Order: sequence, then structure tokens, then C-alpha cells
Amino acid sequence: MEEFAKHLKTSDNFIYFYENFLMKYKYLFVLFFAGSLVFAQERKPMKEGTLTTVTGEKIPFKDLTWKNGKAYYINASNKLQEELFEPSIKEITDQFPNPESSGNTSFSAAEIASLKKTSLPEGIYATKADFAAKQPSKIQKLTKKGLIGFEKTVVNDDALDCFFYDQTTDRKLKNVFAVVYNGDLYFNVQSILNNRNKTDRAQGSDFPNSFTKVTIQGENYFYTEVVLANIWAKGLAYNMGPAGGAMASTLNQSKGVVWDVKNDEFNIFKNCADYNDFIRDKAPHDILNCKNDFYDQVFVRRTIEKIK
Repeated sequence: MEEFAKHLKTSDNFIYFYENFLMKYKYLFVLFFAGSLVFAQERKPMKEGTLTTVTGEKIPFKDLTWKNGKAYYINASNKLQEELFEPSIKEITDQFPNPESSGNTSFSAAEIASLKKTSLPEGIYATKADFAAKQPSKIQKLTKKGLIGFEKTVVNDDALDCFFYDQTTDRKLKNVFAVVYNGDLYFNVQSILNNRNKTDRAQGSDFPNSFTKVTIQGENYFYTEVVLANIWAKGLAYNMGPAGGAMASTLNQSKGVVWDVKNDEFNIFKNCADYNDFIRDKAPHDILNCKNDFYDQVFVRRTIEKIK
């Protein structure tokens, strides 16, 4: 832990995240062990509900199971498979929050159905240059599969996040910039990280080879949303051992991302202030009153729709 922290002190991001990390979680170990005494519910599978960690985080879940002292579930907020050690959990209830009251900003089925198709030709865009030229590198029959589970299942066009596989060899598609599949544009997550604005450092994904569907397209910007986390904060969490898992799972957040056509780069809205910095000279009336790092993604989508 000390060597890890010493190494990170050379980063521009370290001081901010390290101080905030320690301030927020200085009682994590105490709470972790206290939680092992408090949580004594029967370990049984649950279809859906809400679990509360010893750090006070509330996580809506689906398909919870238990194995070797861990809870395995799908986080309903970010759609990711996660796991927590039993002592990290303070309480589990079968009450699943209403999406409207819980701040869930997932697209509704009607919104997904209304998304416009792209005018770009069908195919694989291996490089940024191919994408800029609107010329696919190759046409290849692909299968779209989901992110969750060891055996990836085929998903339909409504799925916003996915992997692509070669239909003949069943090999996962990697190291490409974008894909147009059934009239929808998808950016590769690793390409977003590789081509991001220089101020958007320290962002990482649990699924860098996955693809995310573009939901807004215009002459100026292409907009999508990706589940990302700050790699320094997540590294610190995991280096705290099992107790850190309770906190690390909460660091993954859906974040707005725009492809800036003019500047030829992605801009990640890391937090509310970062979104304000982006929008200030483009739509000053759409600046948010930031009370914390989080921002209203529905509001952001509406703003990007105006300036696209």
C-alpha cells in the first residue's frame, strides 16, 4: 500500500483523489469489521432488491447469489456484474427502488426505440482516420453479445453496451475505433480512452473491449454514455483488501462522452464541474449548479441535443 501510494504521488491527480479518498473512507476498516457483526441475514438468492454496504452506499441489484462468502449480483445502476464480501454488507432488503425516485438515468424502452439511425455506411472502422473519412475499413458479419456472464448471450439492437464477435470464428472484435451495425453507430470504449481530451486523465473501464451505442449524432458532436471510474481511486480501494471492494464497486459511474468532430477527440464529462467547463462557452444557460460530482444525465442529453 505504501509503495503504491509513493508511486502515485508523482501523478497530477494523486493529491486530490488521495486526500478525498482518505477523508471519505478513513473509518472503512472499522465499519468493515463492525459490519461482520451486524449483518447476520440468511444468505439466500434474491431476484432483486437493495443492499447497503458498511460505508453507507445503497446499491440496487438484480440476480443476487452467494458463493464462498461473497455476494454476486448485477448492479442495476450501471448494469455491471459485481461482487462483495459478506462483511462489507450491512443490510439487504427486497425493496427495489423506483427508477424515477432513485436517480436512475437509464434510457426507457420508448427512448431506445426512437433513437435515430446513423447515415454512416455499415461496417468496421478500424482507425480514427477511417471514421473521419466515413469509409469503413471492412465489411464483416458480426454478432452482438451482452457484457454480463461467462457465456456471453446474443442481445438485440436495443442493448446500448455490448461486445461484437465475428460471426464465423466467434472471436471478439478488438482494436478498432467504431462499428456501424444494423444502422447504429458504436464507439469502442478503449478507443474513447485512447483518444480522449488531455484533461480527461485517470479514467478507466472494466470492459475496455466493449462498445457503446451513440445516442445523439450531429454535425458538431456525437454523444454516448460509458461506465467509467477514476483509476487512482479504484486502485487505492482494491489495495485496501476485501474491505476496499465495498467502496470500489461504487466508483463505477455512467458518464457522458462526446466525440468532438472539430477537435477530433473525445471529451468525457468526469463530473459536474467538468461538464460545466465543456458547456460554458457553447450553451451558458445550460450550466448546472453543482452540489457534488454527480450531474443530471437527462439534462446533459437535452443540452447536447441543442448543440449537436
